[in-house]
Amino acid sequence: MIELKPEMTVESLSEAFDAYIERNWSSVLTGSRDELLALFPEYEDATYGMYLDKLIPPAWQELQRNGFQLVDTAREDDFVIAGCLLFRNSVEKAEWGSPGNEIRMFWMVLQNHENKPIGTLVMEFSHSHIQFDIPNRPKIFAFEETERKEILSRITQRQKTR
Repeated sequence: MIELKPEMTVESLSEAFDAYIERNWSSVLTGSRDELLALFPEYEDATYGMYLDKLIPPAWQELQRNGFQLVDTAREDDFVIAGCLLFRNSVEKAEWGSPGNEIRMFWMVLQNHENKPIGTLVMEFSHSHIQFDIPNRPKIFAFEETERKEILSRITQRQKTR
């Protein structure tokens, strides 16, 4: 599972969340592959949300049990993945990947049990638009920034230096 404490920093949370992803992403993918391959022709990119709906919730629920919440609340028109990824808080640019290995960046601005913003968890998600494929494991990292403009700037800078 994932071991968390209410006083953890966003950096410590990102390390724990990333370790959880590293331990579980492949087994969740293997266990769901046939179902997701069958769904991809009809649902295309939404199929990746279905995969994340299987992978992320145990870790997200543990964050919530420790008092962490999203700063942004879901709106009626939001597409919410895994209970915590608001699609409007994501970005994908063609130059970040290649055909068959596109990269979407999701972010979650977190607040602690005192309702104080503590930073942002960012997930880098590799996927294919050509066929159902997740070529690399999702990666979680942290930013101290909590404002959308600053987060987008940091994501862009990070991707340029890769």
